[in-house]
Amino acid sequence: MMEILFIPSIMNEDWGHFKALVIVLVVLYTCVFVSVLIDLFFGVKRAKHLKIKRTSFGYRRTITKLTNYFGLLLMLTIADVAASVILSMPYFTFTGALGMVVVEAKSVFENLKQEEKSVEEIEKALLILFENKEMLRSILSFSNKKEEEENV
Repeated sequence: MMEILFIPSIMNEDWGHFKALVIVLVVLYTCVFVSVLIDLFFGVKRAKHLKIKRTSFGYRRTITKLTNYFGLLLMLTIADVAASVILSMPYFTFTGALGMVVVEAKSVFENLKQEEKSVEEIEKALLILFENKEMLRSILSFSNKKEEEENV
């Protein structure tokens, strides 16, 4: 079994193990980055669907999120380096990356659920209006009277 240890790999100049460790870290960081991009995609899709204006504020939030995530991942990686005399894998970084991916997945599902809710709410409102035809007629007649008054 191949053990991946940061400090011992460097001290023994075992670059094969060190390279494997770096690959593991790159995969973990990439998973977090891709999960944030997927959340961004579904957030923008939901905003378009709900006709919510997309502003730079929302995009800056994504950049801030990435900065926070990668800062935390870097600290966890440093902890893994320090613990590599005892632990054989970057467990701290793996746990942190897994948690971040789970949070982003939850966010994606919330965006999808919110999109479905808004469609359901519109359907319910339309059903209520069609069930109460008199209310719909009075709303339309009131609207027509207002337009006529404004055009005069």
